[in-house]
Amino acid sequence: MLTLPKCILLPIDGTIESLRPVTFISRLYPPSEVSLVLCYFTAPVPPAYSGGVVESAELLRKKREFFQAQKQNVRRIFDQAREVLLKTGFPEESIREHAEQREMSVAKQACILAEMSKVDAVVVQKRITSSLEGFIRGDLSSALIEHCMESPVWFTEGEADTKKAAICIVNEEAALRVTDHAAYMLAGTGADITLLHAAKKPSRQLSCRPSDALKELADYADTPVRQDKVTYLLKAAAILAEYGFDESRVQITLIPDRGDTAGEILSWCASNGIGIIGLGHCRPAGAWGFLKTSVTKKILADFKNVSVWVSQ
Repeated sequence: MLTLPKCILLPIDGTIESLRPVTFISRLYPPSEVSLVLCYFTAPVPPAYSGGVVESAELLRKKREFFQAQKQNVRRIFDQAREVLLKTGFPEESIREHAEQREMSVAKQACILAEMSKVDAVVVQKRITSSLEGFIRGDLSSALIEHCMESPVWFTEGEADTKKAAICIVNEEAALRVTDHAAYMLAGTGADITLLHAAKKPSRQLSCRPSDALKELADYADTPVRQDKVTYLLKAAAILAEYGFDESRVQITLIPDRGDTAGEILSWCASNGIGIIGLGHCRPAGAWGFLKTSVTKKILADFKNVSVWVSQ
């Protein structure tokens, strides 16, 4: 299958921390196969400089100085980011810059920009210490997921290995949406994918290739509900096949859920060298209902050395 260039939105704030996802992206793709949109939101213009009242000479001078300083600061921030990208190997033509005045929370404005720009994903560092409102107030993951209803969001942390991914599968359409996103983004990378499901049954781990699933999971699928879960695992496998994933790159794995589903998933992923975890969000329950579920909230809070991809 032809690998299409990917386009990723990276919100930056002038800190090195906000540029850390660049390392993950460069491990995932050859720099020539991805374009990055760097977005920076400037502070709101003070009311004294934006009104329609008659301005004194002193006010005009201060207004010019304010906008000149703001322009220089934006240029400095973009130059810093561009330097990091060029040193990482990204060609000049793959880097785009977008700056606009902040009119709402950074998370909401970034998500609106992502949807307007039709990017493939928004990528952010897990914890950002920023002077910008929206990245410092409240939970960043909650804010981004609340507003990014169309664009998948990638949260990165630490040294994530890009060679192995796990997609969490349940019997909901959201699981298939995140599978489709991961399949598209990983098809040309050589990464292996595990379709992962945590369940109270079985009592031990079960793993198989998709073609053997009906046979190997027959004892597990002893109720209509469990049969439905196997059906979704096979639907997810079919999506991967459509994107050109050879069966040797795909496995279905069931792990025991002893009551701490998120902990079981994170522990299994850490033990098996998983660097990417895919999670789905099912509407119409809403982003807040999604985040209130202990599994998702705990994974987003506790993951380390991995990138968590959330698709809605």
